[in-house]
Amino acid sequence: MPDSISLLEKARRVLEWNAVLEALAGLTVSIPGAERCRSLELAVTLDDARCALIETTEMAALEAYAGGCPLASFSDIRPAVRRAAKGALLQALDFRDIQIVLHVVSEIYRYLAARQFEAPSLSHAMHQLDPLGPLISAIERCIDEEGNVRESATSDLRALTHHANALKQRMRTKLEHILGSLRFAALLQEPYFAQRENRYVLPIKAERKGDVPGIVHDVSASGATVFIEPRDLVDLNNDIKEADLAVEREVRRILQDLSTQAGAQEEALLVNLELLALLDCIHAKARLGGLMEASAPVLNTEGRLRLKQARHPLLVLNRRRDQGAGKAMVVANDIELRPGQRVLVISGPNAGGKTVTLKIVGLFALMVRAGLLIPCAEGSEMAFFAEVYADIGDAQDLTRDLSSFSAHMTDMIALLREAAPGALVLLDEPVTSTDPAEGAALAQALLVRLAERGFTVVATTHYNPLKALAQSHPGFAGASVEFNVSTLSPTYRLILGMPGGSSAIDIAGRLGMDEEILDEAVCLVNTQERAVERLLEDLQETRRKLDEDSARVAAMRAESEAAASLQKELAERQAALEKETRKTARKKVTAEVLRARAEVQSVMEDLKTDKRLVKVRETKARLAGIEQTAQARLAPAGDYRPVDQLRIGDRVEILGLGTSGVLLEVPSGKKRVRVRVGESEMSVAVSRLAGVENSDEDDHPVGRADKRRPAAGVQMSRGVQEVDVRGKSAEEALEMVEGFLDKTLLSGTQLVRVIHGHGTGRLRQVLREYLKHSPYVSGFRSGERSEGGDGVTVATLQDR
Repeated sequence: MPDSISLLEKARRVLEWNAVLEALAGLTVSIPGAERCRSLELAVTLDDARCALIETTEMAALEAYAGGCPLASFSDIRPAVRRAAKGALLQALDFRDIQIVLHVVSEIYRYLAARQFEAPSLSHAMHQLDPLGPLISAIERCIDEEGNVRESATSDLRALTHHANALKQRMRTKLEHILGSLRFAALLQEPYFAQRENRYVLPIKAERKGDVPGIVHDVSASGATVFIEPRDLVDLNNDIKEADLAVEREVRRILQDLSTQAGAQEEALLVNLELLALLDCIHAKARLGGLMEASAPVLNTEGRLRLKQARHPLLVLNRRRDQGAGKAMVVANDIELRPGQRVLVISGPNAGGKTVTLKIVGLFALMVRAGLLIPCAEGSEMAFFAEVYADIGDAQDLTRDLSSFSAHMTDMIALLREAAPGALVLLDEPVTSTDPAEGAALAQALLVRLAERGFTVVATTHYNPLKALAQSHPGFAGASVEFNVSTLSPTYRLILGMPGGSSAIDIAGRLGMDEEILDEAVCLVNTQERAVERLLEDLQETRRKLDEDSARVAAMRAESEAAASLQKELAERQAALEKETRKTARKKVTAEVLRARAEVQSVMEDLKTDKRLVKVRETKARLAGIEQTAQARLAPAGDYRPVDQLRIGDRVEILGLGTSGVLLEVPSGKKRVRVRVGESEMSVAVSRLAGVENSDEDDHPVGRADKRRPAAGVQMSRGVQEVDVRGKSAEEALEMVEGFLDKTLLSGTQLVRVIHGHGTGRLRQVLREYLKHSPYVSGFRSGERSEGGDGVTVATLQDR
């Protein structure tokens, strides 16, 4: 299919596909990665395209949320590896490059292994990476980061190097002695020594060279200085030379050994490099998508297009480059071909963006096959086209003796003969450069035939008969690029479902055409055609205003919804703040009550011996006063029902205890009433009760979570109550025991069991220390064997 291949290549050329690939290659970190981008293969099946897009999407997600892929720059090691496989000796710098590649492989391997669930496709694509641990260990042992052989590579090399360095130190010592001697003071051109051909020499004045027996190695450019190796240094220079040669032989042996190891791993090294190049390419795709603010579309094979806010990728990149890191301002357009529609005919003025729209569709078709994200909004749909043809621009070819019209017709004939159904065809003003009436008729017939053959076609035109095809032929859709009548300039906005006028005379006037010529042209234009042109312009202007009004309404709606959402959020915050304030107040007052009770109990203990009951009564009265104050503080307006309105069965809160229950007696005229808390009954002073107005459980402390059961860890029985704090921290256990004692004190129970287990004994110690100082407890003991032994503490409560 030579003609078909030629047409496919021509399409990529006119769509500037190579410019996209160059932009992609510029974002890689390696030469192999850049080469892979420039020769990027296009998927031939829908599944392959989807897989490529998934890999790019996963990489973009890793870049955004997982710190980015640790892909560092690496060299092309293919030539070195292939030489090693043939037995050649590699240099130390070659091994440094191999070492860098293996380091990157190791980092990528670990990175993706830890993210198999976040990036399954990438992890699968890279599963053949092999860090080659033994090889990299051997290289690291022998080669440093600068690409030099380490002195410590072998014990022989260390010994030989030390010997050579010792000889050189002897030489420097001897030379420094010569430089400082009176004999050579008049012979030296300058007081320094140098090396020529790796032998130490002295700079002797040319006229005094005969005074220094030895070997001449060099003469300065001016001829004034002769570099002589004095006879006294020859033997030591020879020793140094032999030592250096021994070091070189050992270095060569080390490099040969490493070369043999690298050559044996040729296949694994080349696979590693190929996979890194692939990963570099995918990484560049993700970066390119980020620069273009691109997304992955949903692919289909039905020819359906639904591109939201589509932008030309090269325009986006150019504008971004011109504006630095700022957001690229390119006019975005929606492009749509609905199910059943095969041909989209775009009309409108010259320089209005029709051809740009053609190229957007063509480039998007290529980009999704290459696994590239496309610059459009989320939720877009793009059809998969295995073949993309484009007839854009002047096809004149004088070398083939083809005029513009002939060249276009030749391409169309080849297209109809070779292209497979389902291909995408982009036609920029088809069948021009001929008689307008015949051209329009031929163009219409061509578009109808292409639609019948199953092609998806996007075409631009100035022909009125083609603009009307959307109304007369099923499967055709129309669109136009907008022309602003007020400014007599295009806006580059695409309007779907509406044909557009060419506005040629208006644009010519804006470009500076002579007014008399414009007036003459207006007179020559067919009155009916001119009326249609003006009607289309008026329709576009009306559509533009409607779109602007719609945008303003949408903005106002969004602003209103945002304000309502903010108001709701503020109201919720205020309610939460008020709730938290009430909780804090209850905690503070409860703490006051508990402190007051502790004080009263302490006074009562002190008075047990002298029986000063008057003082006890005073203290109890003080407690009652504090609890009455607490009740008032804990009952803000609207939070509780008055006690005199309570009836049997109403839910009440026992102030100061942070618990609630069900009223079993009418409180009117009584000082104490019975209240059911969980499965137990209590006798509670009426002054401590408050009717609960609502059932919001979050408004009350622990103990209200379940109205039908006691708190977690608490067991009730007629004679003894117990609380189980096993597995709790000391702080949690103290909180549970404190609340437990507060509740059981009112139930009339004398004995309580605290189950804390044995463990390390720390929890038992903390709890017993608390019970020792609790105003509620008169004494405690370890449990009997039948009660749980030392894992239980049995406490006796004060008689209230």
